[in-house]
Amino acid sequence: MSEEYKDVFICVKCRNPRVTKSARIVKNSAVITGKCLKGHSFNLKLPIEQEHKWIGYLRDSVYKCRCGMPLEEHKVKVGKKKTQLILKCTKHKQVTMIDTLLWNTISADRETQKTLEKYEPPTLKTDKEPEKYEKIVKTKKKETPGPQKWHPT
Repeated sequence: MSEEYKDVFICVKCRNPRVTKSARIVKNSAVITGKCLKGHSFNLKLPIEQEHKWIGYLRDSVYKCRCGMPLEEHKVKVGKKKTQLILKCTKHKQVTMIDTLLWNTISADRETQKTLEKYEPPTLKTDKEPEKYEKIVKTKKKETPGPQKWHPT
């Protein structure tokens, strides 16, 4: 994802994330509509030739619920031109319409992300921190010699 499009999927009024309701292709642009988490509507027109720069942000926007929780796929109906996504969080159900061309790219992008997460090199795990025992060591008090008597020699 390119930093260039990072702010496009954040509301200009309240700085909350935007949730996509529909995404369609019109000529050489993707027209994306929806609302932010506070309810401010938005219409975006993004160039298709730069799709690789913004498709990840669109994916994140599609899989975010209006309450801010992540959405899981419940049902996907892929058609020739349009794909209907029925997504659910723990509280809500959301229906999103996306052009099938965009959906294919988002779907492939999600699979790539899952693969990357699955095969991420394992992090080095250190052994458990050694248990800290309180060691109580009893030592004999050193007997301090009493006062010495001075003997002239």
